[in-house]
Amino acid sequence: MTEEYRQMPLESKEGLKLSFRRATEEDIDAYLELERTAIANKTYSGIVDRDEALQDFSENDVYLIYKDGKLVGSTELEMKSSDHAYLSGVVVHPDFQGQGIAREAALFRLEKLKGVRRVDVVTHPENFKIIELYKSLGFVIERQIENYFGDGEPRLMLARVTE
Repeated sequence: MTEEYRQMPLESKEGLKLSFRRATEEDIDAYLELERTAIANKTYSGIVDRDEALQDFSENDVYLIYKDGKLVGSTELEMKSSDHAYLSGVVVHPDFQGQGIAREAALFRLEKLKGVRRVDVVTHPENFKIIELYKSLGFVIERQIENYFGDGEPRLMLARVTE
């Protein structure tokens, strides 16, 4: 299967049938609309304008998540080096949260990162669901960082390190 489009090969435990497609410049408006649904919550610091989105697309591996052909989320990945990756964002539209989509997005990314020694993720300390999700996938909280995104909010750095 190509990098441009990947259908989940099996249904998830929750019965989800998701597809992941690499984001392109043509997707920016839909991507920004999705980001706007998430930034209303202080636990997420999202992309707010077209230039920032274009930069994000050029610097990161951004995939859009579809359920039944409808855009329901996105997932971003930045390779820091050949053995270090940063999961820089997982967004699920509020209407679709609680369905296991974030878990499937994390598993999608981790599958692509087999062999990468260190994977980091940063999240708000009050984002309890995502913290528990990543802990269930082998991540541990390393430290709290004040004002990490310049929004006045603290963030937790979680990491999964394999030998």
